This record gives sequence, C-alpha cells and structure tokens, in this order.
Amino acid sequence: MKPQKVGNAQLLITGGSGFIGSHIINLLKEEFDIVVADRFKPQSDTKYVKIDLTKPFSLTKDIEVCIHLAAHVGGIQYFTKHPVENLRNNPVMTSNLLDAAVNANVKQIVYTSTSAVYEHATTFPSTEESYAHSPPPSQPYGFSKLVGEYLCRAYNEQFGLKYTILRLSGVYGPGEDPDPEYGHVIPHLIRKVLSGQFPVEIYGTGEQTRTFTHGKDTARAFLHSIKNKNAINDTFNVCGNEEIKIYELLQLIWTMTGHKEELKVKNLPPYPYDIKRRFLSNRKINEKLDWKPLISLRHGLAETIEWIRTKH
Repeated sequence: MKPQKVGNAQLLITGGSGFIGSHIINLLKEEFDIVVADRFKPQSDTKYVKIDLTKPFSLTKDIEVCIHLAAHVGGIQYFTKHPVENLRNNPVMTSNLLDAAVNANVKQIVYTSTSAVYEHATTFPSTEESYAHSPPPSQPYGFSKLVGEYLCRAYNEQFGLKYTILRLSGVYGPGEDPDPEYGHVIPHLIRKVLSGQFPVEIYGTGEQTRTFTHGKDTARAFLHSIKNKNAINDTFNVCGNEEIKIYELLQLIWTMTGHKEELKVKNLPPYPYDIKRRFLSNRKINEKLDWKPLISLRHGLAETIEWIRTKH
C-alpha cells in the first residue's frame, strides 16, 4: 500500500484539530493556506486530511512549513493511564513527519514540546539551557517530547532540515474541554467549582506551582517562529510571566465565580510525576523573537470561566 499523501497547501498543522490548533488556525488562516492532518476534523473550514500519523506518509512539494502539534496528550490523569502510547507513539509520529519533510524539501518544522522536560529542574525561572543540567523527565509524556527534540536536531545535523522547538507551558483559554481525563488543571478546576463541588478536590497539597499561557498568546509564538529568521534551529520557552500555586489558582477561580463563602479544599493523593515547581523564563523568546504574553492570567481566567459556564 502506498503511503498516504498530505498537502496541497502552504502550511501543514499535524494535530491541528485540538484546542491549541484552533487558536493557531484562527490567527494564521488569513495569511497562510493551511491543511490539517489529524484523526478528527477541525472545527474550522480549513483543508483537512484524516490520517494515522503513526503510519509513514508523504507530503506534496508545496508544503513550506510544518507545525507539529500531534501527540498523545491530555491531563495528568491521561498521562498516568497511557505511558505506552506516549513513549511509543509520540516519537514515531515525529519521525514520520520529519522523514516526509526531508523528502519534500520542507523549509521549516516547528516542533511542539513541553515544560515537562524541566521536571527535575533546580534553577528558576528555568531557562532553555537548564534542562541539560538535570536528569531527563521521569514522566513518559515529558520524556517522549524530549526525544522529539533530539530527533529534530538529528534531522538537522544529518539532512539539513531546519527546525524551531517551542516548549509550551500550561496553555489554557476558551475552547478547551474540561473533561477530567483530557482536560488540564484550569478547566478541570473551573468545572468543579461551577458544578458546586464542595469541598473542592485537588490532587496533592496545592503547593505545586505552574506558569500558564493563554491560547492566543501561544498561537502568536508560532507565528513569530515562522516569520522570524532568529527562530531557525533554536529552542524557546513559551510561557506567561506569573508563577502561581495550584491552591492560589483555585482561590482565584472561587472568587471570580462569585462565591462569598470561604473556600474549603479536600486534598486527594498526588499523582505520580506531578511536578512540584514549574516556572519558566520567557526572556529568550522576548529578546530573539520579540514575543511576550499579552493576556493576563486574571483576564484569561475570566474568559475561560465564561466559556465553560455557557458551553457546559
């Protein structure tokens, strides 16, 4: 059987039917001719190819840039239940794309990595170079994404394929389903509060910290990566400016949803691989690509609360 062919567009987005993909498409659709390769059809009217990216495929010669979002991804519940899919399939999908990109002479791959590569970081805010000074991630998802980074560098060294690696941190905003298995912490907590759960359940002590980034800001980082030659063959953190504890995040959501009574919390056992502190530096992407987050956490939370309130 001949490999499936993907293309007839300027920009390919693998996994573009998801939450992050929707923000990228909304930002780029007026300027780029886009095709999405995914298992599911995107909400927008973008060109679409249904494909299993774990099988080899080929690209048409008109594809200039590939944004690689496709991965087995979800909330920490999903990571905990599906270590095999993460470790096995994420690198396979990445290598299949890189093979196809080399054969089609694609100009640039923008690879989506994660702040989970900093699982064992000891310096904060963590810079792009700091991951090399600590052990690799124990979490299968973070490790699989780090393998993808090494693949991008290897294909550049051997075949000259140009890449940009973006390590995303806590992407959130309207449009992300608050499903308990697939959803991340912000929609998950908002759903609990809006549903009337009391006391509100959180995993671990609530002292864990995160740095969140609005979906629109994240999409702008992809645009800057495509448009700025300083992005070529380099790695960047994409993150907000604010480090916040999970308990403080819940307190903010509690107040913003109009609750007057005192918040009460029920602490559940922590998940394995739950990183205690995740606080990244965005200085490099600001200096080299002129990107910085524009949407404050409070404003983004208000948007997300309203979206979940009306949609769910």
